[in-house]
Order: sequence, then structure tokens, then C-alpha cells
Amino acid sequence: MRKMLISPARLQAALMLPDLTEPSEPPHAVHLMVAEILRGLEALRWPAPNIRRGTRVVSAEENYGLLGYGAGEITLGSEHTRWVTANTLLRTQTTSQIPPALQEAAAVRAPGSAVLIAAPGMTYRRDTRDRWHCAEPHQMDIWVLGDPCLATHDHLLRLVRDVLHVAVPGRSWTTSASPHHYTEGGIEVNVMETSGAVEVLECGRIARSLLQRLHIDPALHGGLALGMGLDRLVMLRKTIPDIRLLRDAEPRVAAQMHDLETWRPVSRLPATARDLSVAVTPGQSTEALTERLLAAAGDRSGWIESVTVEGRWTGEALPPQAIQRLGLKPQQENVLIRVTLRDWSRSIPRTEANALYARLQEALHEGTAGAGYKLASQP
Repeated sequence: MRKMLISPARLQAALMLPDLTEPSEPPHAVHLMVAEILRGLEALRWPAPNIRRGTRVVSAEENYGLLGYGAGEITLGSEHTRWVTANTLLRTQTTSQIPPALQEAAAVRAPGSAVLIAAPGMTYRRDTRDRWHCAEPHQMDIWVLGDPCLATHDHLLRLVRDVLHVAVPGRSWTTSASPHHYTEGGIEVNVMETSGAVEVLECGRIARSLLQRLHIDPALHGGLALGMGLDRLVMLRKTIPDIRLLRDAEPRVAAQMHDLETWRPVSRLPATARDLSVAVTPGQSTEALTERLLAAAGDRSGWIESVTVEGRWTGEALPPQAIQRLGLKPQQENVLIRVTLRDWSRSIPRTEANALYARLQEALHEGTAGAGYKLASQP
């Protein structure tokens, strides 16, 4: 699969973006959540944390290979990964810090004891854009290595229960099966919210295959693996309505990001939505189209509140007049994309919104030059 490398300018911008899990003055709510979870787990008689912070640029072996991903898997594609070179990338998961930490823990751990490894940090994804998703989410892995008897479903549920008790006390949650390359008995955990279930973490027992790959004896060591979405936990804890608010510089918003107290609503300014109908190369996912939209928006990418694909049609499914108006070329497809804009600090004037929509349509359209059309604004 061909790897598309990010430009030096985009790499620099990615590396300059503050990691909200790190200490700052004043501290950010994401950092406070990390600290509270680790203190809370220690108070609940889990081991004191061994905190790992690695570089943001990691090797493919660290991010994928050691964790059991196959070279041909879609996760390795540029649609999901920001490749820096042919063999390095901006990490997609804080789990990339875990293999060497496990090896070090196994080398020093005494029988009957346990080591808790915590790896918080910012990751880089190419994801959908909505209130729960962003391209640079914050995560924290918590792995506990002990004797093989630690690797049970009951111990795993205890770890989940304790994390959620500290992070989002009093909230109900559900589990479902979720296989992983590096765990056995993997589960996904969702916290119940008024609008539905919100995925906040995945976990499982450390896979024997991972231990063997790291030259750790499964007869002597075993344990638990858990990875959580810190942004979502902060949003649920504070009842924040949109993930973009975590980085918003508007003073009324930023002032509320230095504690874990309940969010005090800031005037929710009106949104505008537009359907863009474009001719594109078929098979592009919502994530890939969103990535192109965000790049085209440039310094106004923060205005994009959500992107949804409303429909897809091949040329055979369209009347001739629609094909002509779209400028649809052979082997292309027509995609209808709804883009919602909202700025939390001010209303977006119609002229500015129209200019941005025009820029976005031009960036996506791959059909005949000058063709294509936009539908009317939606309420």
C-alpha cells in the first residue's frame, strides 16, 4: 500500500501542538484527569504508576509491528496514518510506548509483585469530525504486569470499575466484546450519556503472543492492558458539549479548562450547514474526505463542527443532466457531503461561510474543471 508522507510544514505544526496531558501553568483539565486517575488507582491499592512519555514520532515497528499488526493491514494505510518517512509516523496510539516498558518491568519485577505502567499523551488520527472526534486525541494506556494469575476477567473488570469510579463517578457503563492484536478477552467500555453510549476505553488481558514476541515468559508474567480516551472522559466529567472546546482560546471557554468542575454554558452561537455535491474518485472513506476538507480549510478548520456523507451514487445511477452538471468523469462517483460550521466565539457571517464552502468544494471536486454544484443551506 502506497504511503503518502506529510509535508514538513504539517509535521512542524503537528509537533508544535501542545500535548494537554503534560504539566502546564495553569494545568489543563486533561492533565488534571491523568493525575486524578493515577492518584485514585493508587488509593484503590493498585501499584504506584511508572509513567512513560515517548516521542511523538515513532517507528512503524513500535506503533504496529511489536503489537502484532500485519504489514498489509488497513491500519498501516495513509488514510489512517500520518507517515513522516517510509518507516516512521506520528504515533496513532500511546500503546506504542508499552513494549519496551513491559520488557523493563519484566526484568525487574519480583514474583508476587506487580508493576503499573501509565503512558499518557497526544496521538494523531485521521478521523471523522463531530462533537466526540478530533484529529489529535489524547489517550492514556494503563498496563499492569504481574504474575500470570493477574490475567483474569474479574481483575480486568475491577480495573475498569476503578478507572471509571475515579474519572466519571456515578456514571453507568456497559461492555461489549472487542478483539485486539495484543490482548485476549478484549472488551470495549461505553459510558451512558443522555444522547447514547460513548466509547471511553478498550481493554483486555495481556496476550501471551505479545509477551512471547517481547521475549517475556508467559509462565512467569501476565496482566492487564487498558487504553482510555482522555478527551471523552473530561467531556463526560465536565459535561462539555464539543471536543473542540478543549483547545478553544476564547477567554470564557479557556478559563473553564483548568479544573474538572461542571461546564458552565457559553452562548452557543448558530451553526450553518451546507451540502456539497462533488465528483470524486470512488471508495474514499468519510475519514479521508474529512482529512481533505480540514486541510483545505487551513486556519479555519476549527470552524468545521461535523462532516457526514449523506449519499453516494455511481454514474449509472444518475440522469445525464446530473452527470453533465457535476462534471462526473467515467469511473468517478458522486458524493453528497454535509459540512456544518460553527465558531464558538462569534457568529460566522454568511459571506465568510460561503467563501469557505466554495473553497471546500473546489478542494474536493475531481470532475471536470468548473463543474459541480452546491445545494442550499440547511437549517
